[in-house]
Amino acid sequence: MNGRVTFALLALLIVLGSYVYFFEIPTDPQPTETEEIPLFEKTYNEYDIVGFEIDSADGQAYFARTNETLTQDWQMLSPTKRTPAELDQARVNGAAVRLGWLTAGQVITNSRNLAQYGLAPPALTATLTISNGEKITLITGEQAPVNDQRYIQLGSEPGLVYLVPSLAVDALHDLLAVPPLVPTPLPTFSSSP
Repeated sequence: MNGRVTFALLALLIVLGSYVYFFEIPTDPQPTETEEIPLFEKTYNEYDIVGFEIDSADGQAYFARTNETLTQDWQMLSPTKRTPAELDQARVNGAAVRLGWLTAGQVITNSRNLAQYGLAPPALTATLTISNGEKITLITGEQAPVNDQRYIQLGSEPGLVYLVPSLAVDALHDLLAVPPLVPTPLPTFSSSP
């Protein structure tokens, strides 16, 4: 074989190899964080949620902000009326803030069998009252089998099931299981001489 033919074939092989390498072989994208899907049209900040009601087989509770304190602390109106001073404000406010910032990692569309997600009947229903008077109903279901997430549905979107972090829903269950009362201080003992 002639040196020129060998060189031409080698050049052609390099060009074809480069084309296949750069244009035909898919590149592996770098792993990225999953995109979070907001459940609401806007994020509700700390003082946007002025009340929320929790209803489940374990009980029911209704919390509302009061205008009697400068920081608009939470009070419990049901099942037992509790003043802001009697409530653990951090627990109640933490539950409300998590709900206002709720995002989903995945959405299941056209879900017909809600019982498979624990949504029929629901494990818990939460109704948020927004400062503009709007009410948002969240229907929560069972724990998902992966990633510490839970199934949830918006009352206004019956065909969609969202997977949200369990922490937000678990905080609501905790408010029913262990009422958010301010802990009783331990007695102090003084030593007598």
